[in-house]
Amino acid sequence: MEFAKKINELKDIGFFENLEIERGIEKESLRINQDGDISEKKHPRLLGSSFTNPSITTDFAEALVEIVTPVFTNVDDLYNHLLGLHVFINKSLDNELLWPFSIPPRIKSESKINIATYANNKAGNLKYVYRKGLAARYGKTMQCVSGIHFNFSLSEDSISLLLQSKSQQDKNSAYLGLIRNFKRLFWFVLTEFGESSIVDKSFVNNRKNDLDKLNETDLYKKNATSLRMSEIGYKSSAQENLNIHYNDLESFLEQIKEAIVKPYPEFAKFNKKGLDGLYDQISDGILQIENELYDCIRPKRAASGDIRPHDVLKSEGIKYVEVRGIDLSPNEVTGISKDQIRILDLILLYCLIKESPEINDLELESINANDQAAIKNGRNSNTKVLFNGKQESISDARANIISELNSIAKMLKGNDHEIALKSLNFKKNTFNPSRSFHDAGVELAKKNHLEMLNIKNVDMTPFINEAEESWVKFDKIPSDTIDDINDFLSSYNKNF
Repeated sequence: MEFAKKINELKDIGFFENLEIERGIEKESLRINQDGDISEKKHPRLLGSSFTNPSITTDFAEALVEIVTPVFTNVDDLYNHLLGLHVFINKSLDNELLWPFSIPPRIKSESKINIATYANNKAGNLKYVYRKGLAARYGKTMQCVSGIHFNFSLSEDSISLLLQSKSQQDKNSAYLGLIRNFKRLFWFVLTEFGESSIVDKSFVNNRKNDLDKLNETDLYKKNATSLRMSEIGYKSSAQENLNIHYNDLESFLEQIKEAIVKPYPEFAKFNKKGLDGLYDQISDGILQIENELYDCIRPKRAASGDIRPHDVLKSEGIKYVEVRGIDLSPNEVTGISKDQIRILDLILLYCLIKESPEINDLELESINANDQAAIKNGRNSNTKVLFNGKQESISDARANIISELNSIAKMLKGNDHEIALKSLNFKKNTFNPSRSFHDAGVELAKKNHLEMLNIKNVDMTPFINEAEESWVKFDKIPSDTIDDINDFLSSYNKNF
């Protein structure tokens, strides 16, 4: 009843009528050859410099393309821009494809996965050595997992109207409340966006796992939602010691700083220089830098120049949240649909509007237990999650959430969000043991590629110009010496 009362209060002050949501998407995809092998080629020159092109870069690997959109207030505009970038990339590839799944294809040799390189200066090598550290700590295979990052905020006018305040401190509290509620609801997000219940055996080579055998090449979990978010996916056991509650910004930032500067014995063995003359990691803390924090959602503010993410959050506060726990939707050429974007709108609005008490240690345990239940068994409608203080079937708890999301959707202009919500259904996994995950992925990648090539009404000029301009900018960057770079790297966290 409290939530319904809050919705009506917001309606009365014109919140929904004037609501402006700001959204951006970062999307990762592996480049593969026609046989499905991860590309060993450099980042394609036609896509611009991965160091200076703001729209197309690389993540961990040279083959791991990362697409970054600007911020949009209109879903159609965001999607069309994302689609345009995909068309441009597909038309710029040299006999290569974009892998459609979050879990990578068959990996013949981890050593052939090339770590992304950027520029021969301090900033470029900070990015490179950070990735060397990730490879040393977790292995290259894990780092080739792909996904969607969804960046969400309200416009200054909308957040001020919601809070009846323009105070940055109040905005910090509101976005942290959103984050806490999102973590409480992440099991639900997994049921709706999880798309990784099967892996090629090479993905868990020499790693402990509890997966079942599907055929000679693949392992699976019958009712899993997102093995990408499980212990075999994009996870760090070391980070489980952090126990971040997101109750206030100051304590969050203190925890992040301590995780960076305090040595972690397991990672101290990587404190050496490689054959390239550069250090093998930036630091031996649980985190090398702020970006290494693996969580389903993070508080963010864009930093300019050399300002650290920690420092800009401390001085200026939270501007938006970054949702990280979204699998690629393999049947969508862009990895995400308009309806899915709108469903994320509703989930994040719900988390922002709904009361969000602080999280204590006991609740954090139940949040983690709910996540594990949904990750491993979320496609079983009888799976239990702790919801509203009691154990409920995942199907009943899910229905309750969708009902509350619908109460928000009804308040928004138009009916697009209501229609998107109606598209949700309780998913069931289907498996074809006679066709390998790898072969199915290659077939789908070729289908998606052909679809992209056949799209004619996309103006490629802005993307071409941006790529060309990125090379002009890159060519003006002076190089630094190895000694200068190593001095910079060794002092980067010491001066924190």
